[in-house]
Amino acid sequence: MNQIIAGLALTLLFPASGLAQEVKIPERIEKLAAAAAETMNITLDGPMLQLAAKFMNSNDADEQQAKKLVSRLKSIHVRSFEFAKEGEYAEADVAAFRSQLRSPAWSRIVDSNSKPNREHLEIYVKQERNQAAGLVIVSAEPKELTIVSIDGEIDLKQVASLGGQFGIPKIDAEAAPAGNVASKTRPNAKDSAE
Repeated sequence: MNQIIAGLALTLLFPASGLAQEVKIPERIEKLAAAAAETMNITLDGPMLQLAAKFMNSNDADEQQAKKLVSRLKSIHVRSFEFAKEGEYAEADVAAFRSQLRSPAWSRIVDSNSKPNREHLEIYVKQERNQAAGLVIVSAEPKELTIVSIDGEIDLKQVASLGGQFGIPKIDAEAAPAGNVASKTRPNAKDSAE
């Protein structure tokens, strides 16, 4: 999960190109919840996303920026699974999701592998009319799998403001040494309430 944080920061550095395409969480991924010790399933589409934005604190600068970003989004989907032991999900499960991102609509801008820890982070961006229009993060570890899919008009400079909102981990940019993809995260108590 720590790689997700650094990966979001890296999205600010790379351009993307492609055509529009909606990404769906396949049933194969949804079924992983039955085997997981802990799960997080957040699905905010259309009116539900706008309703959730109304509960953000307009007096807090970070939440105000996140609220502005959310107003242009179509959906946020987060699926996070923690397993008691290794091998409770297969690479084929992730490949079923990842196959949607191989179309010309999506550009992979980050692909980070840590062989000693067997951690794999990928970040994909889609672009429409010279504007980022989607972001997908896939973080796979031996006992943990997290997928974040954000659809809608995205200002990549503001993506970090979603950290700590809607189950998306908060970025702690000061904690990450330059060039180190595995930055540190700080849990946000509000995540569990949302």
